[in-house]
Amino acid sequence: MRHRLHEMLSVDGRMRPDLESVFHALLQQQPVSLLAWLTRRPGRATVLHALAAGHGPVTHNTLDQLRPTKVVENLRMHLVVGGALPPRDERLSTFERWLPGKIAQVDVPESRKVLHAYAAWHLLRRLRTVSRRRRLTHGQVHGARAYVTQVIQLLNWLSSQNTPLSACSQDLIDAWLDENPARGPRVQGFLVWTSRKGHTRQLAVPLGTPAFTGQLIAQDARWSLVSRLIHDEEIPIVDKTTGLLALLFAQQPHRIAELTTDDVHVTADAVALRLGSIPAQMPPPLDELLLALHADAMAGSTAAERWLFPGRYPGRPLSRSQVMRRLHALGIRPRMARSTALVELASELPAVVVSRLLGIHQTTADTWKRIGGQDNTYAAEIAQRG
Repeated sequence: MRHRLHEMLSVDGRMRPDLESVFHALLQQQPVSLLAWLTRRPGRATVLHALAAGHGPVTHNTLDQLRPTKVVENLRMHLVVGGALPPRDERLSTFERWLPGKIAQVDVPESRKVLHAYAAWHLLRRLRTVSRRRRLTHGQVHGARAYVTQVIQLLNWLSSQNTPLSACSQDLIDAWLDENPARGPRVQGFLVWTSRKGHTRQLAVPLGTPAFTGQLIAQDARWSLVSRLIHDEEIPIVDKTTGLLALLFAQQPHRIAELTTDDVHVTADAVALRLGSIPAQMPPPLDELLLALHADAMAGSTAAERWLFPGRYPGRPLSRSQVMRRLHALGIRPRMARSTALVELASELPAVVVSRLLGIHQTTADTWKRIGGQDNTYAAEIAQRG
């Protein structure tokens, strides 16, 4: 294995010093696994030969220039786990690389300049602020992409009307929204920002009040699912834990997937899990399940981030889609489970406590408090439906 890896990272039999860290990071894998990784797909050899032919230290930017992308991303995971590269938020980096090409699709240069400023000083700034505290979620980055895409469609529509952004009127916005009513929430933030910065006049985008759809799990069905997760010994511990976190604590698949050992707080009397700003004490047997996952993660990984639900790739957790597939296989629909748990918790606890314990925004907690409290009769009626 050492010989084969050295050969791939060498030119004329010599490996340049800048590749020593790459070499030693990859050597941390099991020999048979690394040999299989090196030889099964020709793209991997191509990427390593490209590194050998380069110059200077290997950085994230170095890998960003290489193809094929899937092979490069897999190599990046190994180098981060092996200490050859520092960890970075890959979702943020992908968005940063995607953004310039997308903005280039704006037809009018002046509008393109305004969108660039909005993306840099509003969207990117917000994403980077969040990323410094915790890894971005799929939904956060997907939402930012949707904002940019819908704003581009509005700007190019204005161009087709021979109207610059600075001359955009309320009548034009209303006409565009008549044709594209679902896009209002995406462009509303952009138009608020442009009016505040003096790029446009004050423009209004009417937003509908979100309605409670009643997509809840009937309480007897919910507790039947909980009972099965607790008592069925055939269900793997990972599936038991993810299911209980969804049904009891309203956790979304991406949030479950990205829990680490640092989120588990163990004392002599209790096990608490940090879902929000305040760790929430876990009831039995969920506390025991979390202890077992915590022990496995601590024993099975030397990485800086030890995931409670490790994925198949080194240094990465289960993906959001993998968690969703596991929940669906158990008969659990994540959105319905979350809504049902939030209705129950919000009807029993103050909104500020729900926000801090579950890690949801205060406004969201207030909304569910109204649904679970003031509208409790309606919510209860919905929950009884089969």
